[in-house]
Amino acid sequence: MPEAKEETTTAPAAADAPAAEPAAATETPAAETNGTPASTEETKEEETKTEGAEEKKEDAEAKPSAEEEAKSKMTGRVMIVTGASSGLGFAVANYLCEGGNDVILACRNEDKANRAIEKIKAKNPNALAAYMNLDVASFESVRKFVSDFQALEKPLHVLINNAGVCLNPKDPKRQISPDNLELTMATNHFGPFLLTNLLLENLKSSSEGENGEARVVFVSHDPESMKRRNKHFRDLQPLDLENVLLYNENTYGGYQAYKNSKAANILTACELARRLEGTNVTVNAVCPGFVPSTDLMRNASGMQKFFNRYVLRFVKLPSTRTIHQGAQAIINVATDEKYKGVTGKYIKDNTETQSSEETRDEENQKKLFELSGGYVKLEGFEPIEIPEPPKEEEKKKEEKKEEAKAEGEEAAKEEEGDAEKKDDDEKKDDEKKEGEEKEAAEEKKEEVKDEKKEIAESEKKEETPAEKKE
Repeated sequence: MPEAKEETTTAPAAADAPAAEPAAATETPAAETNGTPASTEETKEEETKTEGAEEKKEDAEAKPSAEEEAKSKMTGRVMIVTGASSGLGFAVANYLCEGGNDVILACRNEDKANRAIEKIKAKNPNALAAYMNLDVASFESVRKFVSDFQALEKPLHVLINNAGVCLNPKDPKRQISPDNLELTMATNHFGPFLLTNLLLENLKSSSEGENGEARVVFVSHDPESMKRRNKHFRDLQPLDLENVLLYNENTYGGYQAYKNSKAANILTACELARRLEGTNVTVNAVCPGFVPSTDLMRNASGMQKFFNRYVLRFVKLPSTRTIHQGAQAIINVATDEKYKGVTGKYIKDNTETQSSEETRDEENQKKLFELSGGYVKLEGFEPIEIPEPPKEEEKKKEEKKEEAKAEGEEAAKEEEGDAEKKDDDEKKDDEKKEGEEKEAAEEKKEEVKDEKKEIAESEKKEETPAEKKE
């Protein structure tokens, strides 16, 4: 894979300001009267004033109004950008508006989207930028968005699937979408898959005609390049289609889910491109490079977010890109003539690049497409019931109960042991006391015996002299 290079920060060609008009001529031909030069300075001055006024009038009539000039720049192309309220999505939407396109910012947060539109129109008051609500993690929201868009009866020339999320890799607990899917895969793969397929007829219709075309762009990253860039990705496993939601025990991780979802984007782009052969709709996946200052890692730990936003953005690593550079990479694939008719490709550094082995497997491309169509209940696919997420909370409660029970049993055993020990100690104390009392009694008995012996001996001594006297 070619080494990433810094791209120059140039705005899209469509957004370039019109060239300045040539300055008006400063010299005028000498005024003539009846074929002879004017004889006085006064006549010359009056003629010059008259000519100047006529030139200004002609310029005013020829020069279009600001509104007409803005309309003349409009391409008539309608483009949808998901996740366009901040980061890469906002930069892409902004540049597309500068290029004269009709851009729909498909976002989850209305306030953020409206603030983004205000920023766009602050620099370009005539920009065609509009907000439509979309939460790509929710199938219901995706279907409503498509219904609302189709009600506008607008064409659709470009769909950019940019919205994405990467959950905190240090949090072992899965987050679940409204449809019972693991949240990363729901946001980064299943939602965009459903959105794209529901809008296919709009894209096909807009691409009809001799020079017609429509484009679908998946913003992705290749798993192998991710592994080379970040040591945390090196031990990640290939996408397992039997465990695509990572519901099997000890398989979930924030980085594993993110890596799988990005591989799924490339697999989907390749398979969809195959299914759209013969139409003027192209599908590609593009890598914008590693852009530290986006909101992709908004769910990461505080330290990781700080490192990404305030350290990596100022450290020039081979794989890092500015928001402008990342956005330009996406815009190129979405609008550049270079990619007209190009489909089913993975594009990095403005070059068609071979993606990782796991994403090039055609059998897996087909399997994932069918599996995804079944999960989202898309017409024409065999419906597949989404498995129940692991009952992690209940499992934890059961584990705590077992732990408490074990602790209780252990405590009971300890208490029983303590009681037995206490009984033994008391018994020993009693035996000791009894022994001491017995010993004391024996000693007392000996003392009495000794006393009696001493008295007897004393009496015997007293009797002996008396007997002798007699």
